[in-house]
Amino acid sequence: MRALRHIGILLTLSVAIVCAHATTASSLSLHPTDWQSTIISIAPSTDAVAIDVLNGGEAIRLTAQAGHTALILGYRNEPYLRVTADGEVQANLESPTWWSNKSGTGSGSIPDSADPAAEPEWETINSSGSVAWHDHRLHAMPGVTSGADWTVLVNVDEKPVVIRGQLTKLPSHGPFVELFLGLIAAGTIVFLGFRRAWNTALVATLLGAVGAVVISIGGWTATPASFTMSWFPLVASILALVLSLSCFVLRATPRRVRVAVMVGAVAALAWWVLLNFASLTAVFLPNSFSANVVRCTIGIVLGIVVGVAIVIVVSGGFTDDPAPTHAEVENGTASAS
Repeated sequence: MRALRHIGILLTLSVAIVCAHATTASSLSLHPTDWQSTIISIAPSTDAVAIDVLNGGEAIRLTAQAGHTALILGYRNEPYLRVTADGEVQANLESPTWWSNKSGTGSGSIPDSADPAAEPEWETINSSGSVAWHDHRLHAMPGVTSGADWTVLVNVDEKPVVIRGQLTKLPSHGPFVELFLGLIAAGTIVFLGFRRAWNTALVATLLGAVGAVVISIGGWTATPASFTMSWFPLVASILALVLSLSCFVLRATPRRVRVAVMVGAVAALAWWVLLNFASLTAVFLPNSFSANVVRCTIGIVLGIVVGVAIVIVVSGGFTDDPAPTHAEVENGTASAS
């Protein structure tokens, strides 16, 4: 299919541009953000544990060496998380910090039974010897406009260790490359759509849906254990993919049905772009793919949405691609199917 070949060339060029502008700055966060937390010091230094901030500052990870223990203290200096000598990672269900951290803004519901002074009630959450947790001391809470220093306390092998860090705000990303790719995608789709409106829209929408699903899965798999990732981007991308595939199945059905399904697929892609729009300007993104790949995919899908929408309108709902007709003559009568 000629439309598929042209759009494939477009995507190849897009990938080349992405690779040319690739950086190693992308890291994990729970939400798109321009804030960055860095560790300044760990005192006293120890080889028993490895501690690193998942850039963006919304999570911090501790990995204990075999045979060593670590106890992480919560916001009220109560036992919050611990790693045992055999690698069991446990959470204290009596810790208010455990419940507060269920929400990225600290608004998680804390049950009345949670008591920082109570005897810990430990529950095993994994056995990897490593735990990543959201910590409101590390990231910018609502209303914060300037950087700040932070401190997290940990007991390693029953000895206190002080982790000190700094929160700073980085300049937002300028999405010029991403919007340029979107403009190229939209222009290519509109150009090809003048000759083969339905085929062009069909291929473009399907490729956009596949890209959206891949990026959404990247966001899902990048979420640390015990964190809740929003379902909406994944649902929107899967819905777009299902509707796009349905367009292939229904390509011989009446135009009204085909157009309705195509419009639904474009609307689902537009929903996905809207859900991810903040990622176009954020420095750190919640995804296992590099920030450049994520942002460029969003830009291209935005261009696909705009381009296919224009094709639908200009073609009058694909009136230039009528369904095939076959004339049958039998006993002197004619019928169309």
